[in-house]
Amino acid sequence: RHSSACTLMPAPAPLRCLLIDDEPLAHTVLRAYLDRLPGLATWAGSCYGAVEALTFLRTMPVDVLFLDVDMPGLTGLELLRALPQPPAVVLCTAHAAHALDGFELGVVDYLLKPIRFERFVKTINRLHAGNGAGIPAGPPVAPAIAPEPAVDSLFLKTDAGTERVRFAELLFVEGYGNFVKCHLASGRVLLTAETMKQMESQLPAGHFLRIHKSYLVNLASVERLSGNLLLVRARELPVGSTYRQDVLRHLHLR
Repeated sequence: RHSSACTLMPAPAPLRCLLIDDEPLAHTVLRAYLDRLPGLATWAGSCYGAVEALTFLRTMPVDVLFLDVDMPGLTGLELLRALPQPPAVVLCTAHAAHALDGFELGVVDYLLKPIRFERFVKTINRLHAGNGAGIPAGPPVAPAIAPEPAVDSLFLKTDAGTERVRFAELLFVEGYGNFVKCHLASGRVLLTAETMKQMESQLPAGHFLRIHKSYLVNLASVERLSGNLLLVRARELPVGSTYRQDVLRHLHLR
C-alpha cells in the first residue's frame, strides 16, 4: 500500500553573503536588509576593499558576493576577473556604466544605489531560484531582447533599388534630415527616404529601441552604457534625456 502522507522537502539553507564595499553606509544598509530575511540569507562577513576580500575568500567560502564596482586600488570588476572560481556575484554601484561588463562576467544581478529593500528581495529570490530552491525569480538580468520575430527582415528603398535587410544585420538607424541612415554589421550604410517614426514602426519593438530623437538601436548590438553614451560596435551614440529611463528599463539597470 502507498502511504498518503506528504513528503516535505527540506528548506533551503540560508545564503552566506559577503559584503564588499569601501563605503561603511553600504554595509549598514545591506546588513539591515539581510537581518530582515532570516532563513533566506545571512551575513558572512564585511570587506572594505578588494584585496581584503581576496584574503577572506581564501579561508571562508561564501555563496554570494555583494560587490561594489568603484573601489580604490582594485575595482570590483578587477577582483571578479581575478577570482578563479567566484561564487554568485551581485554588483552594487551608484553608476550604470559597468552593467554590460558585469553581464559578460556572468553576474547574477546588478543593483543600483540607493538600493531599495524590495529590489534586494528580488535579488535574493533570484539567487535561490538559481540554486534550485524553487523560489520564483525576478526578470532575467540581460538586455530585454524578445524572442525572434516571425518576420526577420524588411525591404528598404535606396538609390540602387529595393534591398532586403535582415534585422540581425541592422546595428542602428540614424536620422539624417529627410532621410535615415541604416548602419549594417558589414560596415555598409544604406540611405533611404524613410522617417525615424516609419522605421520605428517597421522594426520589432522587442529588438530595437529608440534612444534619441535621431537614433534607433538593435539591442543585441549594445556593448556598454557609459553615462549618456551607448556603445554599439565601437560607435558611441547619445542617449536623449527623454529616452534614458526607457533605455535603463530595457537594459534592466533600473
